[in-house]
Amino acid sequence: MSAAADVSPATASWRDIAAAVSAHVLMLRDVGLFGDDVLAALLTALDATARAAPPVSASLDQLIGQFDERLDALAPPGAGGAAAVGRARPELVATVLRMAQRDRLAALAMEMGDTRRVLLDLAAAHAVTLMPAHADGQVAQPTTFAHFLSGTIAPLGRLGARLRTVWADVNRSPMGALALASSGLEVDRERVAGLLGCDGPVASTYDAVAATDHVALVADLAGSSAATCRRLLDELSVWLRTEPTSFRLGDAWLGYDPALPQLRATTGLRRLADDARGVEAAAAALAARARATPYGPVGAAADALHLGSRDALDGATAVLGGTRRLVGGLEVNRAYLANRAGKALSTTSDLAVFLLVEEGLEPAAARDVAALIVARAAESGVEASGITREMVDVAALAVIGREVGIEIEALNRYLAPRPFLERRTATGAPSPAATRAYLDQERLRLAGDERWREETAGRLAAARAELDRLAAEVLGSAEQTGRL
Repeated sequence: MSAAADVSPATASWRDIAAAVSAHVLMLRDVGLFGDDVLAALLTALDATARAAPPVSASLDQLIGQFDERLDALAPPGAGGAAAVGRARPELVATVLRMAQRDRLAALAMEMGDTRRVLLDLAAAHAVTLMPAHADGQVAQPTTFAHFLSGTIAPLGRLGARLRTVWADVNRSPMGALALASSGLEVDRERVAGLLGCDGPVASTYDAVAATDHVALVADLAGSSAATCRRLLDELSVWLRTEPTSFRLGDAWLGYDPALPQLRATTGLRRLADDARGVEAAAAALAARARATPYGPVGAAADALHLGSRDALDGATAVLGGTRRLVGGLEVNRAYLANRAGKALSTTSDLAVFLLVEEGLEPAAARDVAALIVARAAESGVEASGITREMVDVAALAVIGREVGIEIEALNRYLAPRPFLERRTATGAPSPAATRAYLDQERLRLAGDERWREETAGRLAAARAELDRLAAEVLGSAEQTGRL
């Protein structure tokens, strides 16, 4: 599975029309509707037509019409019109749309895998890098930078799985459906699907030319891919605006204004986030258009769905690529983030746990004593590291009517950021051991997705090679017998 070629939509569609028509005429020969002499003449004309420059500014329907006109003009007497036997424009429109989506899904799959790998490598390098985690703009608890990145790694992993599901819906052949009711001729839809590298035909011939749900699925996938990256980009932008020493971007992402030589604005980061928002909006509009398309053959709506799919998938691929390059060059200020991790009473959520486990308080009492300690510490501007035995005893007297007489060293083991994290060993928790185990699982998931991508690429390449081999075999035989 390779990235979509950097060619115009018309050129790509022209190529896909040629492939679909080639598969169709080979099938017609296989089912006995005409012989090798007619097939050889058609394949020769097909090759010449495919190599010609396609017309510009043509709709898919017009492009198919002009392809057939050129093909008929190049076909010898007796073969003219034979390529259109048992075939109609609606099925070719639907087929070209799916083949274009397939090409660009391949590009998205490759970029998504590369981006996930870079994020996993970055996370692995920061499994012990402390930092504060925020909720509603406030410090919530300490975490690690690796655990922070899992908020992007995980949804990209799910999107990798979703991409495979979308691929399974897209990679079906509408050929043989004709206008919607198929043909009274004996056509072999499975044979054409196999020659095109599809996983089979669209099961219903009506659905083959009327379906738009695969377009909506493609749009949702593209929009979700862009949104996942944009959320991370927005968060990094907040960090760089409010705590500019926490991270440093590569120079390519920074702007320079001679009038403000001291300022290195995060111009590139903001632009990439804006691009992501644009992809999200375009993808949402495409999904809405697909779902609003009237029931029945897609017809005139095909061009908007075709170009919309292209733009959404290309845009999502570009956003993923930009995110990969940005995080790949990100410098993390470990010392600064570690210093910030224990600020703003971030570890005091474990005060109640300390009082419950170490001092034997009842759960409700432990919670109420801890809440009072935190409230008074916040009022007086005391950090978690500044909470004293006296502060605990005053709160305990107010809540349970007695002092508890804690060991301050024991309390510090609960309130210091690093021990705070090391105690969190549940699956997916931020302790270094739990984080490394999580990253290992994500690498296994990525490896599975990459194996699927390579195997799928191999099947597509094999199908294309078989199509070319069969055509060459027919043409070679015709030349030897003097039929060409």
